[in-house]
Amino acid sequence: MTALLSDLDGALGVITDGCVLATGGAALSRKPISAIRALAARRPRELELVTFIGSLDVELLVGGGCLRAVRSSSVSLGPLGRANAFADGAGAGRFEDLEESEWMLLGRLRAAAAGLAFMPTRAALGSQLLEHAQLETVTDPYTGDELLAVPPLHPDVAIIHAWRADELGNIQLPWPRDHLWDVDLLLARAARHTIVTVERLVSTAEVIASAQHTVLYPFEIDALIEVPGGASPTASPPDYAADLESVASVAADIVSCEHSLSNTSP
Repeated sequence: MTALLSDLDGALGVITDGCVLATGGAALSRKPISAIRALAARRPRELELVTFIGSLDVELLVGGGCLRAVRSSSVSLGPLGRANAFADGAGAGRFEDLEESEWMLLGRLRAAAAGLAFMPTRAALGSQLLEHAQLETVTDPYTGDELLAVPPLHPDVAIIHAWRADELGNIQLPWPRDHLWDVDLLLARAARHTIVTVERLVSTAEVIASAQHTVLYPFEIDALIEVPGGASPTASPPDYAADLESVASVAADIVSCEHSLSNTSP
């Protein structure tokens, strides 16, 4: 066993109250749901969650009372519509909704992954997203254009779910790539500590024989856990599609529990 191989409970021990946590996947695909369920059961508090397009990962952590803020370009249940626990919680002020445009968030992660002090971008210039963001602008020395300077975003911990890996920590994704797969790589490289769950462990010989599928390497991750079905009920291509009925059921249970707690007298 290598130092990277871990059990889920042991790997999640690095996530402490108040840290900045990033979750991979987009919408209802590749969300590290098994890890998020286990984390919510540990009841950490005051987390800032970073997720490019949030869904059931956000709902589970809202339901667990774990969050002080959500930083995302959007949160919904995809074809199922509104993410009710998130929308209701943000509307009631139980946590901050730190909305950023997709390109603002990508720029911050790219700056962090590249070790840059900021990333220049035109994203969100002139929009209401900048009213409370307190971000600076810079002048393009070549064109004179005004650009937004987004600072790097270094999550304390990132959790992503992938197709497969070997015991050394070579992480693979299938071809064709799933939607927004490369955001997971940015999260892994921007974070100070990266946890990867995979559908299966395979031999190093198999990884070498399909080296074109390798997207992350051992020096880029800190913990590796084999979790078959680890994204369910969201999708994990090519192994399974999202189970929309189960997603809806889990989301409804979260909202029902929240309503029960809010109606209970202290």
